[in-house]
Amino acid sequence: MKSLHYSLFKNGIVLLWLLSSIMACEGINTSKQDSLVARAENHYLYRSDIERYFKSFDSKEDSLVRVSNFINTWAHQKLLYEKSMINLPIDKIEELNDLVNGYESNLFTNAYREFVLKSSMDTLLVEDDVNEYYQINKQNFKLKEPVYRIRYISLPLDNVDRREITNRFKKFDAEDIVFLDSLSFQFSNYFLSDSIWLSVMEIRDQLYFLDERQQERFLKTPNYYEVKDSLALYLLALVDRLDRGSIAPLSYVENTIKDVVFNKRKIEFLRYFDNNILQDAIKTKKFETY
Repeated sequence: MKSLHYSLFKNGIVLLWLLSSIMACEGINTSKQDSLVARAENHYLYRSDIERYFKSFDSKEDSLVRVSNFINTWAHQKLLYEKSMINLPIDKIEELNDLVNGYESNLFTNAYREFVLKSSMDTLLVEDDVNEYYQINKQNFKLKEPVYRIRYISLPLDNVDRREITNRFKKFDAEDIVFLDSLSFQFSNYFLSDSIWLSVMEIRDQLYFLDERQQERFLKTPNYYEVKDSLALYLLALVDRLDRGSIAPLSYVENTIKDVVFNKRKIEFLRYFDNNILQDAIKTKKFETY
């Protein structure tokens, strides 16, 4: 063991000298011919192997330390591997080889299937696909908590357009939306996307400027609600509410449906692809059973 440590130390000195001559602070120069850097029994580490792991360094000292550690770790793993091949029971080695082969096969086959999937499968989901799935499976999309559609504006109390902003906010037709949007730079905060359904937690995050009592009162108040403090006036409108157990609106579950439809399509595609591989192998005599 002592001689091994000395050998690694001695080799480390040589390697550090070698690496200091072939690496710059900005990275490893790949223009030179590949060269042997280290050997651990029958395993060889080349300069190109190191280049795959290190692209750049903060300093020359940093490069020497990190590459030296990499080499020592590599040597330790290879030497330990050789010891295991000598000292482990044969049946254990065979068991592990089966696991390694199976893992390797799964890595490559899964990577290939994903590659084919991305390059061949149409991933575009049209609106009709989502709507059809929603209509058929409506009963599976019942709300587990209430959802709300709201809008609000907070503005300074001394805002000169306060009266008109309030009136426009209450009416909120197409012209009012354009008007309010044009003055949005005057607002301390605002949320005018009242077609979006929000959960209770999302509402509380949005209305952080209200205390809990005010938030609860607002969520029970139909249509318009107004609050002010020493700094600002808050205009709020509860546009709509759906209680727990109601069918979730399509817009609220649309992303979930897209995931479900896509995954279903993906499974069907891969099933067809796997079967095609088998049938093609049978036709071309690459697969036979006896």
